[in-house]
Amino acid sequence: MRKFLASLLSIASVTASAAGLQIIKVDEQHIQMGLAEGQVGEYYEIKPAIEIVLDASGYHFPPVPGQDSNEPNAIQLIIDNEHQFTAYWEPGVTNYTLNNSTLAPRFNDFSGFNAGDQFVIAIGVLVTDHEKEEQVFKVQWAGMGSVQP
Repeated sequence: MRKFLASLLSIASVTASAAGLQIIKVDEQHIQMGLAEGQVGEYYEIKPAIEIVLDASGYHFPPVPGQDSNEPNAIQLIIDNEHQFTAYWEPGVTNYTLNNSTLAPRFNDFSGFNAGDQFVIAIGVLVTDHEKEEQVFKVQWAGMGSVQP
């Protein structure tokens, strides 16, 4: 019986996800960095979801000083300043599904985009400073949004 219920929930999740797949397009209109003082980019508004697609096709990332390539290597997701996740960027890939299986948690597992959540998505280069024994995230693009009820 447990296997049946688990299968049923799995099918329901996939069906709901496929029907309401939401796409966040990485673009200049939504960028939240490098703007003149007092200016802000547009905010994303999404519906509650267990996953979203991040589409960076057509966006040209600025170079990062000290890096050989301007290609990002990481995506950071922060929800309500309390939950932080990382997804790794693969060279040449521009579409990413952000969900529980692709987001590595810093503290707690990813439980979806829930009504009322505020989020920040940042794309950039995650580098390790071996002398300081810490990781530094150099942001190339950042956008903000909220999850509607």
